[in-house]
Amino acid sequence: IIQHHPASSTTIDMATDSPRVLSLQSHVVHGYVGNRAAVFPLQLLGFEVDVINSVQFATHTGYPNIRGQKLTGEELKVLAEGLQLNEVLNHDYLLTGYIGNVSVLREVVGLLDMLPKTCKYLCDPVLGDNGKLYTSPELVDVYREEVLPRVEVLTPNQFEAELLTKRTITTVAEAASACDTLHGLGCKTVVLTTLDVPDATESGKFVGMLLSEGQGKQKWLLQLPFLEGGPFTGTGDLTAATLLAWLNAHPGEAPMALEKAGATLQSVIQETTRVSQRFEVKGKTVPPELRIIQSKSTIEHPIVKNWCRPVTPSAAIAEGLVVDLSGLNPKTDDDAPFAEALSASASASAFSRASPRCLIHSSSPCCATACARRQRDAEGEAMMLLLLLLL
Repeated sequence: IIQHHPASSTTIDMATDSPRVLSLQSHVVHGYVGNRAAVFPLQLLGFEVDVINSVQFATHTGYPNIRGQKLTGEELKVLAEGLQLNEVLNHDYLLTGYIGNVSVLREVVGLLDMLPKTCKYLCDPVLGDNGKLYTSPELVDVYREEVLPRVEVLTPNQFEAELLTKRTITTVAEAASACDTLHGLGCKTVVLTTLDVPDATESGKFVGMLLSEGQGKQKWLLQLPFLEGGPFTGTGDLTAATLLAWLNAHPGEAPMALEKAGATLQSVIQETTRVSQRFEVKGKTVPPELRIIQSKSTIEHPIVKNWCRPVTPSAAIAEGLVVDLSGLNPKTDDDAPFAEALSASASASAFSRASPRCLIHSSSPCCATACARRQRDAEGEAMMLLLLLLL
């Protein structure tokens, strides 16, 4: 039963002090991967972002000629000490992506010791993809043994999850089990950002993502329509950054955060393929650069069209939802109280996510986020509810 009370906002409040992120990832002069794919979206969503570049390359590694520099562990240590001595190492989040060598990765553990105890660590363990390892094999053991015990949110792709768990993933059930193994290594939340197994992709119709919030807890599958034109570079970096932002905006509602991150990814890819196609450089096919700048509006206000669904049994499934509108006047000219009551109902995620139908969107299965639209949509939703109640 949901009692009527003032509704809370479901958007990021930029009027308050901005959360601070320290982002340690790759940097390219041209293109959008690593920090170039992560920093701008985070800033759009109200974050102050300090940047450390693990490498600085002219372009991403999909191009035929790679030129640039790599950060060393000692150089990272010096930067961290400088931030600490100047009393600005006070971040709310640490975000890491591509890290090219073991010395830098081990310094990340030291960096965590220097950051506030309240700092949350989101780790994208960039190791490889599609069965190919493109970092040093030594990094796998360091991640597994030294880094994962410190991780709040882990965002591996399927191949990286297989490396870290030493197991093969061929079904959604095996992916869920791999997530539990990663929880056992210390990670609190795990998101498999790619899940290429038949019961997730349905013969290539979808791109799968899997969310797990704890060992033995509910797992959530997000299926996004497959978009032609790839493979793309920087999509994992963009996903990790927007996931961080929406987890911060929706504490305790990780499925909603993943839905918004997935919606952002889809819109950026659609904008990219609308204008750009793969091209050749000296005989090598190069994927189009993500059109992140041109996707500003959809990054700020993602439109969710695909929702998470539970794929493992939940301890408790709500059978229905009762909204208590007692004391409210249905004939009032001011429908704001009804909007507040409806917004309150959206917080009942156990019902809205577990039930195959909801009171408003009766024809839309698993419409969790549809019932949790931004506050600006709440009045229209409330009037629909009022009509149902008066029928």
